[in-house]
Amino acid sequence: MSMGYTELYDFVKGRLKPSRFEHSERVAETAAELARRFSESEEDARYAGIYHDAYRYDADEDTAAMLEKAGMEIFPEERENPMLLHGPLAAYHMRGDAGEDVEDAIILAVRHHTLGSKEMGRLGAIIYIADYVEPGRRHLSAEDRTFIASAESLEEMVLRIMEMQGEYFRREGIRSAGVSDELQDFLERGGRFA
Repeated sequence: MSMGYTELYDFVKGRLKPSRFEHSERVAETAAELARRFSESEEDARYAGIYHDAYRYDADEDTAAMLEKAGMEIFPEERENPMLLHGPLAAYHMRGDAGEDVEDAIILAVRHHTLGSKEMGRLGAIIYIADYVEPGRRHLSAEDRTFIASAESLEEMVLRIMEMQGEYFRREGIRSAGVSDELQDFLERGGRFA
């Protein structure tokens, strides 16, 4: 049986610095609101949201090889920047931490919350969006939040976020991840999350 939300909440709280845990709380609540709006499971959204950063401080230069040995695909950008591995590392540990019957959709959502993926599903889109727009994020103006929230679908919300990130990356000279580019192309061609 998977761990209840209160137990998972306490587990994650014990692993994170207070400011990072507060972010996780806000992601969980924002994800639940999005799930309600888009007729998805609020319980699953809250569960994935509270857990998504549980391994934020644990990835290092050996993590990519360990995850690949366990059969997980690791993207080049994750290998180059081990901080990005906290999503796949959390996904790897989630069933051990929370229970063997944690649903695949929750694992995928946690795994892909940093770079996104066309394979992340509707719950993954919800966590990706919630991680970006939660109220404590200072990089967004009120107008940005309104613009993202006014989208009529999860796909359109993700695409709006990706376009904003793309503008920032261009200004800063940052190369976007291949998996993110693939997701953006998928959405621009009308792709839908399963």
